[in-house]
Amino acid sequence: MPFTLDFLQSMAHTHGELTAVQQNGVEVSYAELATAVNALAVALQMLDPTHQSRVGLCAGLTLEYLVSVLAIQAASKLPVLLDAQGSREQLHDVLDAHKPTAIIVDEEGDAKINCDNEIKIRIAQFEGLVLTYHAHTPVPPQDTSGRYPILKL
Repeated sequence: MPFTLDFLQSMAHTHGELTAVQQNGVEVSYAELATAVNALAVALQMLDPTHQSRVGLCAGLTLEYLVSVLAIQAASKLPVLLDAQGSREQLHDVLDAHKPTAIIVDEEGDAKINCDNEIKIRIAQFEGLVLTYHAHTPVPPQDTSGRYPILKL
């Protein structure tokens, strides 16, 4: 079964104490993962409350990457996935084309992407965001169909 936002929310509700992800000897429960996803989603909505605005993600494939992808969905945003191995020029070409209102970066992405610090969320900030927004949930989109909106080009 793919790891989707709906799956995470269901598992956090019914089996929150079970391990959702293991990485480098660290176990994260479904409840902890859902809390982190919701906290980052709220932070994204605080930066830009616009439904379906774009969020860049430039990071390696880690637990934080999973949190970011799910948080972008939970915030009703559209992901702009950036190749962390790409050159500065390639990354900025994609950013210029898609114009995200927030960009999530790891250390490598942070070094390559030059933008206003107000729109940049560093993975190193996640712990603080969880402490700040752990009791909050993202605002649902106007569309109450329950599905993640699809970008129509």
